[in-house]
Amino acid sequence: VDKVTKVGSQTALYDAIWQFSDEKLRNAPGRRVIVVITDGDDTFSRAELKDAIDIAQRTETTIFAISTKAGFLGTVPGVDAGTVKDKGDKFLTQLCEDTGGEAFFTGDMIDLERSFKKISEELRSQYMITYRPTNQIYDGRERKVEVRFTDKSKDGDFKIRAKKSYRAVRDSLK
Repeated sequence: VDKVTKVGSQTALYDAIWQFSDEKLRNAPGRRVIVVITDGDDTFSRAELKDAIDIAQRTETTIFAISTKAGFLGTVPGVDAGTVKDKGDKFLTQLCEDTGGEAFFTGDMIDLERSFKKISEELRSQYMITYRPTNQIYDGRERKVEVRFTDKSKDGDFKIRAKKSYRAVRDSLK
């Protein structure tokens, strides 16, 4: 690929995540992952960021995103390629982090290749930890989750990537 050209200005990113999670992933066996390649700007969705996060969490879908905004679609004077952090980038980061994934901001083809490699490596080296909350009330409230090492010496050896919260609803999706 020598050049990426933006063809339209109507991106329904949150709608796409909501629809794909709901229609394709809710009954899918095994681990559910979406890798999105986007400029990060949602300009056309009826769904909001919180809706996309909610459906991904409820269907236990992890989202990784590769942003093509910086570097591919032009440069910003005084800003290194791949470092633009505007509102869309922040929303993309939140979407990924809140679902246990990660957002990558690529500036060139080498960064793009590294991003795919990192996602691939991470998906091959994940462990699943489950727990049963002591509060069994399905009240629709958001509950915080913290996963950490009890042995601080392990902090440098491993990286924890986990959802930071979940919504306490009776699962009607599966």
